[in-house]
Amino acid sequence: MTLIELTPALAAHTLGSLYEEDTGPTLNFLVGLLAKPFCRAWSMVDQERVVAAIWYQCVEQHAELVDLRVGRSVRRSGYGGALLRDTLCLIGQSGACAVDLEVRESNAPARSLYAITGFAITGRRRAYYRLPTGEPEDALLMSLTLQAAEKLI
Repeated sequence: MTLIELTPALAAHTLGSLYEEDTGPTLNFLVGLLAKPFCRAWSMVDQERVVAAIWYQCVEQHAELVDLRVGRSVRRSGYGGALLRDTLCLIGQSGACAVDLEVRESNAPARSLYAITGFAITGRRRAYYRLPTGEPEDALLMSLTLQAAEKLI
């Protein structure tokens, strides 16, 4: 597996297959965000195929994970966890000591991955998302201090 730091052009050119689903932020939104100096993104490549991508913002000692996406055909293969752990190391090396994220309450696989990595639920945004049925869904806010993450890496 190889980590590749993404530029806006590289992300737009290589990540289309990861963003075919209509869940989460769009690739166009994320590419625009990557043009900002505080945003970083990485893709994970295995045998010349992009299998995952992660996007985060980092300002001073605080980081926010914006999106972690794993290709549908390789989910539950360990790519998401590996990419998350590598990214937390990179964030820690940048001097940040806290990482936040939000996740759909119904996204049990992601919630499990974050909990195993040391993230704890710190809040809730009521009716933040919409389910395909139109029903509201809460967003869970999760946080991690990087000292806790370092023990798992």
